[in-house]
Amino acid sequence: MDPIAALQHCGGAASYTRMRALGVTAHALWRARVKGQVERLRRGSYALPDADLPMVAAVRLGGVLSCTSAARYLDLPVLVAHEAHVTVPRAWGHSRGVAAKVHRRALIPSEHDGVATSPVRTVLDCARELDVREAVVVADAAVRLGLALRALQLAASVATGPGSGAIRRIIGLVDGRAESPIETCLRLLALPLAVVDLQVPIAGVGRVDMLLDGWLVLEADRFEHHSTRAHYRVDRRRANALAEQGFVLVRFSYEDIVHRPDYVVATIRLVLTRRNHDRRQATH
Repeated sequence: MDPIAALQHCGGAASYTRMRALGVTAHALWRARVKGQVERLRRGSYALPDADLPMVAAVRLGGVLSCTSAARYLDLPVLVAHEAHVTVPRAWGHSRGVAAKVHRRALIPSEHDGVATSPVRTVLDCARELDVREAVVVADAAVRLGLALRALQLAASVATGPGSGAIRRIIGLVDGRAESPIETCLRLLALPLAVVDLQVPIAGVGRVDMLLDGWLVLEADRFEHHSTRAHYRVDRRRANALAEQGFVLVRFSYEDIVHRPDYVVATIRLVLTRRNHDRRQATH
């Protein structure tokens, strides 16, 4: 394999040891460097000129992508942009001059593939480092995409050190039925207010994002919502069908859920309170 293809295969940056395992010769690498197609990061490490910066930082440091950088590498959604996260062995040297947040932790071979931490380790690292909402977004997506919840629960149960309590709290909140980051965020806002169920099928309507206390339907509108007239008509029919069956429908936009959570919580609480008040009045 030629050096360019090898580096592309490795995500844009790699050690020569890894490139050699892909069939890259020292002469081919030298020629690619002379032509400006490959850059030397440090002794034995190389990158393409346009390589992803977190990957460059990981290879330059001799570590692996972790936390949100590993989540992106694994195609897991990250709610908020973060600097590069790289994990290096505990006894590793200095990391000055590298634009990354460096974590010095044990790197067990089974917990990384040489490029990024494993899905389980990535979820746990995000739980240590991020706030609850951001961490659960990553964890929900990992489970939705096939990671066994039981594997996360087992790993969380034996986690030690700083952040281990946060890990157990986060894993206790995971629900892989959430189909998008904003559904996860909306669920977390609703959980303290009512009994929440996800992806509930309703006759004549189909699945709804969320059902609270068996009667309040919450739906999270994504960016592409109402992208066509047909979508608009379907939404109106679904809303009417819900009303006919006695459900109350409340919809929130991405902007409200992510950037105005207090408004979302206040709205849900008000709707719940009014229904409960009406029911009490009806019994007297």
